[in-house]
Amino acid sequence: MLDTEEYSHGRRRSVDVGGLALALENQGLGHGWGGWEEDEQGETRYAELLSDMYNHTQTTVSHHVHDISPIVIPPHTRAHLINSLDSWHFEPQNLPEEEVLFCAQILFESLFRIERMREDIGVSLDDISVFLKHLRPLYCGHNSYHNFQHAVDVLQASQAFLCAAGVVPPVSILLDNADCTWRPNKRGKESPLAFDLNNTCLFALYIAAIGHDVGHPGLTNMFMKNAKAPLSDVYDNKSALEQMHCALLIQAMRHHGLGKLLDRPDSGFRKMLAGIVLATDMSVHYQFIRDFQSLVDGREYSLERRRLLLCQAIIKCADISNPSRPPGVSHYWANALMAEWTYQASLEKRWSLPPSVTPSECPLDQVRGQIFFIGSYAKPLMDLVAQAVPEMEIFACQCTTNLAMWIARKEVLSSASADDSPYPPVVIPCLRPPEDFLTSFPLTLPAFVLTADEPVASGEWHSAYPPSDSSSSSDFGSEVHVDHPVAFPCLSPPASPVPSVGSSYALAPRSSSSSLASNTSDATQAMRAAYSASVRKKKSFHHRYSWNVTINPGTSTPPPLLATIPKAALLLTESTSSSGTTVASVTAMVSSPVGDGNNGGLKVP
Repeated sequence: MLDTEEYSHGRRRSVDVGGLALALENQGLGHGWGGWEEDEQGETRYAELLSDMYNHTQTTVSHHVHDISPIVIPPHTRAHLINSLDSWHFEPQNLPEEEVLFCAQILFESLFRIERMREDIGVSLDDISVFLKHLRPLYCGHNSYHNFQHAVDVLQASQAFLCAAGVVPPVSILLDNADCTWRPNKRGKESPLAFDLNNTCLFALYIAAIGHDVGHPGLTNMFMKNAKAPLSDVYDNKSALEQMHCALLIQAMRHHGLGKLLDRPDSGFRKMLAGIVLATDMSVHYQFIRDFQSLVDGREYSLERRRLLLCQAIIKCADISNPSRPPGVSHYWANALMAEWTYQASLEKRWSLPPSVTPSECPLDQVRGQIFFIGSYAKPLMDLVAQAVPEMEIFACQCTTNLAMWIARKEVLSSASADDSPYPPVVIPCLRPPEDFLTSFPLTLPAFVLTADEPVASGEWHSAYPPSDSSSSSDFGSEVHVDHPVAFPCLSPPASPVPSVGSSYALAPRSSSSSLASNTSDATQAMRAAYSASVRKKKSFHHRYSWNVTINPGTSTPPPLLATIPKAALLLTESTSSSGTTVASVTAMVSSPVGDGNNGGLKVP
């Protein structure tokens, strides 16, 4: 993840695209980015994308801050859920919506029974409780797979793996005296590597697990790359979704007292958190396998690196733990993912995009897909991690058993005719209408959607996600709509099937579907002209968050706080003119990516 958020936290900020473009040019960034080779254009277009990402992140998270009271769980419900959470047969998709949230709270409560966890982390359970309530609506309830239920499922799987290794207590500890604490006991355990994890690592892993897919649109990175979605261009097609999850997660933490963890100079928490979330991108799967294999083979790594690799291993196993669950649970999640792929395939067909997923159309196709995924990804990963954490062997064995079951089913289906198949046909879900995707994070959508003639009326990402309760999540045949359907007549792409970002997003008049959009093409052209002439704008060009605002005396409303921005951060300062008018100006700071070792920034006045 591009490690720049820390430069901008706690200061009043706003964005001048022209000034940001100058900073990018001086740092050698932006030119040629996303295929933009025109002189004096790439930096400006890239700056516009950064500006949109910066502001959409903040407005998205801020919009969902409503109820700030801690979660209250009825006693009888608490006892029932504690027993469910200690079972590997855990099924969040069959729980009411509020109980899924209760499960997340209970898992954190069990974590806080570890000795000195409260002191080491420095946040309260009430802070975490409100954070979880805020995070839940940031997940898309339309998604059949990448929803809050999946997040809680991954959190519970991570807890189960760590509990088996002896580094966190069972959830049933909450049934004991409220004042009792728990400490790891290495006696009889075979995984010394697991005991390298300290309380900060464990908390980072729990936060990453519950937030690793926040804001997921139900579309893949490859879809966004093929569609030239702005988010892909912001991150140069490198783990775009995962970087977005990090940005939203960090901003949500800031709202609820968890930001202090991000700002500790020597804790490494923020780097650990980002590294864990980014590891869930399957495009880096084989690189992780090579690194972890080296660790298992005895290669010397620093303590920090060993901790990160193990946390990445845990969340990766949890993220694709479905094949290691009992068969009924495993089948549910397989169908849920297939439904989501079906929706994506329908959009690819509608918008003439290259197909990037292949939904199963018959039971045999589904079986083959499961055999391929388990044999190529899930089982090798589980087997490898079990070498470092032997207590995880039980989960790897269940994965092997499920693989054998799928292979046996393939043999039956291959020899039987379609009419004689002993297995039910694949249920093809009713396709989501395209307007459902308008509730997604705006930059995850193709450029021609963002510049449609009739955009979202609200002008911001105000998600209208339906409740992700058991009835809506498990019935893939039911049709799902947003609460207020939006007129969506312009979802056909222009003459070119995949428009370039340079021609259709950055150069086109920005519609109100972008919270930071200019209202006219003249504004965009004028902004670029100002940059080319190295002249700052005196007015905002109707730009909602222009940094060159003049704050009238007596006006108490400052420029809106903005959120995580990749590669650049902006520092806003104020000065008072002779006439008594307060004027805000910006200094842009550009930093290097994570791990570059250069923590400084280039200041551009």
